[in-house]
Amino acid sequence: MRKIARPPLEIFTLSFLDIISCAFAAIVMLVLMSKKGDEDVAVISTPIQNLIKEVAKAKASLDGLVTQVNETQQEVNNAELTLAERKAQANQMSGAVPRAEATLQQLRDQAASLQQELQIANARLNNESKPALPDQAVGGIPTDADYVIFVIDNSGSMSSGGKWKQVVSVVSDILKNHPQMKGFQILAADGEHMYSGREGRWLTDTPTFRQKVISRLTSFTGGASAPEVGIKRALTLYKKESGKVSLYVFGDDYRPGTLDDVVTDITRLNRDSQGKPKMRIHGVGFYRPHDGNAAQFAAFMQAVAKRNRGAFIGLDF
Repeated sequence: MRKIARPPLEIFTLSFLDIISCAFAAIVMLVLMSKKGDEDVAVISTPIQNLIKEVAKAKASLDGLVTQVNETQQEVNNAELTLAERKAQANQMSGAVPRAEATLQQLRDQAASLQQELQIANARLNNESKPALPDQAVGGIPTDADYVIFVIDNSGSMSSGGKWKQVVSVVSDILKNHPQMKGFQILAADGEHMYSGREGRWLTDTPTFRQKVISRLTSFTGGASAPEVGIKRALTLYKKESGKVSLYVFGDDYRPGTLDDVVTDITRLNRDSQGKPKMRIHGVGFYRPHDGNAAQFAAFMQAVAKRNRGAFIGLDF
């Protein structure tokens, strides 16, 4: 019996090889894919790390800026506080300046008043000439004169406001204290007579005429502060009178720079034939605390009164 011939047995068929090939290819692909993934992760992770570092740096910078802002804000607050304190101090100082100026002015006024009182006291102490004993005296001034002359500063400083009323009142009082006089005259400090046309003559002394004179005196203002002019004018016009004459000089201001020369001229004009003062020359000073030259007027009239048998008194306006 003939054996039937069989083909040889193939252990690995095409299909099996295909499978093996595919599997190997898959493994290769997995290996390749695995390497590429690692490379991509490495490539991506590097920028991220850099970004993280930049963010950390930015945060650190931000924290530094916040600290600087806080410090700057604190400095601003301190500066505002200092400014407020300086403004408060400035307000206090601005209020203190007027008070200090007012206090200073008060002290100046007090000093001027004390100086005036001192000059008056010195004039009384230094008045060496002793007048003859009068029949009557008021305030240390003799009132036994036969004739009285008033030389009155009627400038603005003496006649403004209610000051002139005080001047008129003092004139009236002096007239009342000379009840037996024969006549009188009134001149402004610059030499102008209150009754023009009566220069060199006496005004008649009667009660009625005294009232008219006092009434007219209330409007006798507007002259200049020049007492030496009025004194010399009165001496020139009335020196020859044989009776006793008293000359009253009212004022609050004196400005000539050569006081000694003026006093010498007045004293010379007032000498009689025996070289003695003809008239008693008295001074009545009106003190103004805020302005004027009342102290200079007081010094001037003290010197004149001392050399001409007179006296000086000071009154406050």
